[in-house]
Amino acid sequence: MEEALVFGGLSSIGFFLTERLLDAGIRVYSISSATSEEEKDREEENELFLGRNALFQCERDEQRAEGTYLILADTFRINRESNDRLKKRIRRLFVNLPQMQRVLFLSSLEVCGERAEETWMKSPAHPISARGKAANEMELFFVNLLRKIKRKEAVIFRTDLNLISERADGEVIAALIIGLMKKDHEGLDAVHFKKGLDPNAAINKKLSSLLPQDYKKWLQRTT
Repeated sequence: MEEALVFGGLSSIGFFLTERLLDAGIRVYSISSATSEEEKDREEENELFLGRNALFQCERDEQRAEGTYLILADTFRINRESNDRLKKRIRRLFVNLPQMQRVLFLSSLEVCGERAEETWMKSPAHPISARGKAANEMELFFVNLLRKIKRKEAVIFRTDLNLISERADGEVIAALIIGLMKKDHEGLDAVHFKKGLDPNAAINKKLSSLLPQDYKKWLQRTT
């Protein structure tokens, strides 16, 4: 059975992704990403909804056996102090899990700013929101962390994170993540998914090229 260790699997973003992964028959081990008491309380509430699912387990000690997929689902905060606390948690996670089989970092399309589709690969400057700046900071942190542990293979998956809370769209994103985790990656791949576009549109093209053939159909679900 496929297994996924999800950092932030009970967070406001990760909870919905965890639900979709469980629906797909993936065994999920969730590790807390809470940076405040309020976030801890929210995780405990979300755990009540998933605790009876035989495929779900909440990990308290940040350690799991080697060979699982690692999905970093909850990856940034707008507040800098909260971001710094999140970095400490992620750094500790990587120390405890040095031999992860595959790693995916979930990020926001806002990192790329407000781009018209036809200028996605051409125009060098675009306005970036506060969320985009925070997400970009954490992406750079993640890349530097990979360098420190001398790991070359990983995926940064950028999308509209609001889609995950929608049943149909969340199912698509979970399937795309599973597809990416099934593939070997020779280096660090940054891929994008934007809803409502042709799979061969510039923004989605790299994602399409990295998916196993039987997962490409999911790109058609939101066109």
